[in-house]
Amino acid sequence: MISLNTDLLAHLKKFYLFENINENILETLSTNVSHQILSKGEMLFQQGALSDALYFVIKGQLQASIEKEDGSQAILGEIGANEIVGEMQILVGGKRTANVSAVTETQLIKLPKAAVEKLVEQSPDILQKMANVIIRRLRRSQLLAILSQLFGSCDKIIFAQIEEQIEWVHLHSGEALFRQGEAGDSLYIVISGRLQAVVEDETGNEQIVGEICRGESVGEMAIFAGEDRTASVYARRDCELAKISKLIFEQIMQKRPQMMMAITKIIIQRLQKTIRSSSVQSNLVNIALVPVSPNVRLNDFSQRLVSALATFDTTLHLSSIYIDNLMEMTGAAQFSADNSQSIRLITLLDEQEIKHYFTIYQADASATNWTQWCLKRADQVILVANATDKSELGEIEQTLLSGKHRITTASQILVLLHPNGEQLPCGTQQWLSARQVKNHHHLRWDTDADFERLARFVSGRAIGLVFGGGGARGLSHFGVYLALKEAGIPIDMIGGTSMGALVGAQCAAGWDKETFMKINKTGVAHNPFKEYTLPLISLMGSKRLNALLKMGLGDLQIEDLWTNFFCISSNITISEMLVHRQGRLGEALKASAAAPGISEPVLMDKSLLVDGGILNNLPGDVMRQFCDTVIVVDVGGKTNLTVDYDKIASPWEVLWSRIWPFKQTIRAPSILNVILASTLLSSSQRTQKVKDSADVYLRPPVDKFGLLEVGALEELVEIGYQYTKKEIENSSLTISK
Repeated sequence: MISLNTDLLAHLKKFYLFENINENILETLSTNVSHQILSKGEMLFQQGALSDALYFVIKGQLQASIEKEDGSQAILGEIGANEIVGEMQILVGGKRTANVSAVTETQLIKLPKAAVEKLVEQSPDILQKMANVIIRRLRRSQLLAILSQLFGSCDKIIFAQIEEQIEWVHLHSGEALFRQGEAGDSLYIVISGRLQAVVEDETGNEQIVGEICRGESVGEMAIFAGEDRTASVYARRDCELAKISKLIFEQIMQKRPQMMMAITKIIIQRLQKTIRSSSVQSNLVNIALVPVSPNVRLNDFSQRLVSALATFDTTLHLSSIYIDNLMEMTGAAQFSADNSQSIRLITLLDEQEIKHYFTIYQADASATNWTQWCLKRADQVILVANATDKSELGEIEQTLLSGKHRITTASQILVLLHPNGEQLPCGTQQWLSARQVKNHHHLRWDTDADFERLARFVSGRAIGLVFGGGGARGLSHFGVYLALKEAGIPIDMIGGTSMGALVGAQCAAGWDKETFMKINKTGVAHNPFKEYTLPLISLMGSKRLNALLKMGLGDLQIEDLWTNFFCISSNITISEMLVHRQGRLGEALKASAAAPGISEPVLMDKSLLVDGGILNNLPGDVMRQFCDTVIVVDVGGKTNLTVDYDKIASPWEVLWSRIWPFKQTIRAPSILNVILASTLLSSSQRTQKVKDSADVYLRPPVDKFGLLEVGALEELVEIGYQYTKKEIENSSLTISK
């Protein structure tokens, strides 16, 4: 039993919280504190109770646990002598988040909340000290969870060894963790924040090759292989990392060799991801929602996005009002970074992020301190605007997201809100030209599926559908699309080449089967492949095709489609593939399907564009940059170009056989078929790689149809539909919806 009058100061001085504190301040606490003894098994406080005091453990041991939804208990940790209990809620407010009970008889000193607040007024550095205690505990629990996830469950001895030897590293946004070419002497584990890996070539050009987020390791390749760093790694936002030296790593491996298998698995997975995809996306966990104008219904939008994300993992919605209520302190969310009280807010945000996979930071309507906190902690910024508003930059964009005032390097995407889907979007280009965004989405307030689509993009679960070129056979793509929709498989983005682009655009525009058949039957009746012209530039003219595109798609812009879309063309001026994501849809489709020698090349920005199939007939690799799951539909295949003789007959012999009634017709391929078939063959090697890396590969049985057999429209659509339906029924088509 301790005597408060004689032993209080001596006991309190043992606590980190009171190091270097004025003794006169400590003496004033003697009238506010009380001594408390818990017997073994007795409860100190319960989860959900009001936070009314801070406790100091003098002797004995406590255990913290939480009650799960199923009623079971999960042990969080133990608290021993000279440690404090209940500091989280004293610092940030709110109710107790855990049960704390005595493992053995325990003696404590109880300091009421009001006394703590008075102490903080007299000695503000107490806040930072309490935060340090919380941070240590948060780090410890995070580290244990991450190590178990990376290397399998860790026993107490191994974990204690790692915890004792690690070095904690804090990086500010933009700061380098290590640089390419440096010695690989350590492994790092990301506890919080986000990193970006960059490779520099011999000319000094840098390329982003990956991102590393919370719960992932970085540097294991160099430490495992004993090589120099192969990339530079920078902080995308403020980061907290655990550094394990090569020496400690090797000691741990000797005691627990099975961890070597876990490291090897991580390296293999990273290599496979690099080979499989050119995408550098990683799961986004902190999302800042920023209103472009004050009249955006941001709270409603936030709640709907949170609801959609919650189907994938735990999701937290933070707003300035919610923060003030949670901390029971008006204006808490508006603490500036240089305010001594801001440590309360930072600690709360750190603690809340740990509990949830996704955190949605809802910014204020203006450039407040809370809006700045949202942006600084964001992995991605979503700009939310009403499609009917003016497209100029909003106040937050001008003050916090532009030029030298920009306070985050997180990528930005634009969401344009529409009341319904009665009319196609328009004027999107004005919004995009005013700002630098990675992507954009059109969302209809009355369509839950649009919010679900955005959630899939944000969570790294977007599904992309890719249609390949193949002449008339590409009409079967629409049947594939119908079957996927019927099965409830969402399509978040569509891309294509040549005929695949033409059909894909119609799907992205939201055409139903009736509209598709009506427009394309008109196309069959006015077959553009039969519009012969003086063969100086091409065999075919473009008036019929222009008229058909105008009739079906009008003056649509690519960026105005409900579903994100791209198509591929080949720029023969600079010998490069061109990905069309913006601009006039009709012109992009003409370029994508302009078979060299058959159709007129398209002049765009002083470059000549022809059929995308020359360089990339099945652009699943392009889709991989935007979507995690990629479905490719291949209708290229065999071209069945055969002749009846051992040698190719002369053009006159072929013509004579066709006009002379008594002569057997020579079945020779036409010039159109030869050129189209050659176009399909030119990118066959790339197509094979796409097929190998696709998540789902579909190949409708359409080889028997000619490349120009557009008259088989209905049969081709039906074949694509029945084939895909059968694949789904046979469970060979498995996609996480």
